[in-house]
Amino acid sequence: MKLVLKIIIPLLVLFAAFGLAKKMIASKPPLKSKQPPTVIPTVTALTVDIGTHSTPIVTFGTVTSYFETIVSPQVSGNINFVADTFRVGREVSKDTILARIDTTDYEAILARESATLTTNNRTLEEEIIRSKQAEEDWIASGRQLSSASPFVLRKPQLAAALASISSSKAAINKAQADIDRCTLKAPFDAVISARSASVGNYATSQTPLGTLVATEMAEIRLPLTPEQAARIEIPNKSTKPSTITLTSPTKPEAEWSALLSRTVPVIEPTNQVVFVIAEISQPYSGENTLPIGTFVNASIPAKEISEAMEIPEVALVNDSYLWAIDPEMKLVKINAKRLHSHNGMAYVNLIESALDPPLRIVSRPLTNFRTGMLVKTSSK
Repeated sequence: MKLVLKIIIPLLVLFAAFGLAKKMIASKPPLKSKQPPTVIPTVTALTVDIGTHSTPIVTFGTVTSYFETIVSPQVSGNINFVADTFRVGREVSKDTILARIDTTDYEAILARESATLTTNNRTLEEEIIRSKQAEEDWIASGRQLSSASPFVLRKPQLAAALASISSSKAAINKAQADIDRCTLKAPFDAVISARSASVGNYATSQTPLGTLVATEMAEIRLPLTPEQAARIEIPNKSTKPSTITLTSPTKPEAEWSALLSRTVPVIEPTNQVVFVIAEISQPYSGENTLPIGTFVNASIPAKEISEAMEIPEVALVNDSYLWAIDPEMKLVKINAKRLHSHNGMAYVNLIESALDPPLRIVSRPLTNFRTGMLVKTSSK
């Protein structure tokens, strides 16, 4: 009996607790659902209108030399003089002496050929006399001069003497030219970009002794996409060179003017890029020099963009549409076509706009925007 009570009493307590809990839950008042407040996003908007805009084409390139030559001798010999101006970074004028090669061997050749010429002149005089004497002897023998052979009249010997003189004169000119070639001069106004010549070195023909870069002019090869090329006057024979502006990251405060002078007659087949060439006059003059190899940005004047809208780059979504705000403060999606970009601004044409310009454009659209969404603005 006691065992039964020990089992039944706990079960009765559990059932009583369960019933009491169920009754308490049933008596609890139902929860009332609350509607979350509507969140209206605040956007930054700006008012823009359709108009005409003038923006330059921006491209880039590397400064290259207009003329560049390697100084090398045409003769061989020891270098016995190197000018102080023949140093890297120095500017030299045309015909400035850069170095000299020992002329002793070539002066000896000149003296020898001069002596040979004197001998050949004497031989020619002798042959002239012998030729006249042969003619007189032939006539004195009672025969016609026309019947005599050229060899008897010594005409081949006379021609050989004349040829020897011509050869000697040519050898003298060659020896004199070699002496002149021992003096190396700058072929044009230039700046020295490299030098390997030193006093005591033995120079052989065509041995590079230095490199000269012309200071008169430099060039830049500038690439243009088909869209960019369509917005400028491509230089040709019938157009005047246009002035462009150059800047460089290495000298942010400096600007240079250049002339867009000509067009490369070959278009890149893979991307249809057109290359134009700009010329910079006197790139090494003044305080802000423009050395060869400098990377530069080029700003080229372009044709005006008409019937276009200027908006921030970030306002154009996926390069195909933008968000505008209607009079009821609701978002309207408007398709647009990009025409040009410059300094963070995009120039677009509107396609089938549901709103009439001027428009209030969202400058920084959100990813959750949808047509008809209500927004608040902080206009600029």
